[in-house]
Amino acid sequence: MRKITNIGIVLETKADALKTGLPLDQLYHWREPGEIAAITGAIKELGFTTVILGTPEDLAAHPVSGVDFIFNLSVGFVNRYRLAAGPALYSLLKLPYSGADPYTKMMSQHKHAMKSFWDKLGIPTPEWAYIHTPGDVRAASLPPFPLILKPAYEGSSIGIDESSVIHSRKSLLTKAEELFSRLKMPMIVERFIAGRECKVGIIGNAETEFSGIIEDICADGSGLGKEMLGFRVKKAGTYSKRTLIAGDALSKRIMKDAKRIYELFRPVDYGTMDVRVDNRGCHYFLEFNADATLHPQRTLAQCCALNGVDYRTMIGKILTTSFKRWGIKQQLPRIKSEGAHHTDKSRRA
Repeated sequence: MRKITNIGIVLETKADALKTGLPLDQLYHWREPGEIAAITGAIKELGFTTVILGTPEDLAAHPVSGVDFIFNLSVGFVNRYRLAAGPALYSLLKLPYSGADPYTKMMSQHKHAMKSFWDKLGIPTPEWAYIHTPGDVRAASLPPFPLILKPAYEGSSIGIDESSVIHSRKSLLTKAEELFSRLKMPMIVERFIAGRECKVGIIGNAETEFSGIIEDICADGSGLGKEMLGFRVKKAGTYSKRTLIAGDALSKRIMKDAKRIYELFRPVDYGTMDVRVDNRGCHYFLEFNADATLHPQRTLAQCCALNGVDYRTMIGKILTTSFKRWGIKQQLPRIKSEGAHHTDKSRRA
């Protein structure tokens, strides 16, 4: 394979979201200008030329020449295969690309498929039920209340707000009808875990380039408790984040299961996982995000920063692991090694 010089970036913008004609609070998957600028800037600093190619649909309609590698940032809108469309297209075009393959993208998008897999493999996740239509609420075998209702194949906490934590079957039916009428997709309902909320970040495939755990905390340094990260809260950046001690028992248990999940879905290149920890110290995996945002103020970048890895180095590690996967023998400029974990680091998010 020839040397990689020109890296094409495939993504959706807010303008692409507006073209759908749907309310923007149902479509929050576009890449913000700050994220695009940070990524393109880091890739250029690593010695490459960047070319913004638009969406997978744009690339399919107007295939380009002279691009050696795709840096995939596409997450699509609404449909149940939106995450897989980009990687499937690049594969057909025989272009190497960053990020997970279509299978892993599809599995991670569908909460009920992922959680079914976890249940079979003994990965801890809150008890849950699949709600195909609101009417299923009446007959469903539900976990113990309180419950949280989520769209089955959405992300970025779309459809999740303060009223998503539910304490009765009647309230669940009302909320399910409202959510279904708005998003037109199946739902899952799972036991709500009050306690701490942690995030795992991993970069790598056969070799781990980075791994770390951080925790969302309130202004006083306490865990979230009965609070939860809904759509508006995530976008407002209400909570701070801090690292967990890498060697303590809880971190070891979480990371052991996280790496097991990650191993099952390689190639991934990079991803994040959402984990809740109850008051007994038991941990439960909520999400595996193979479409993790690379925004400098979001989970993966903050996980790296709080564990001693700067933004350019993070992007370099993603490219390094992706190049290895594709058999591209090209050295990037020297990038920093994974930083040490500290408990006294925190920042706003």
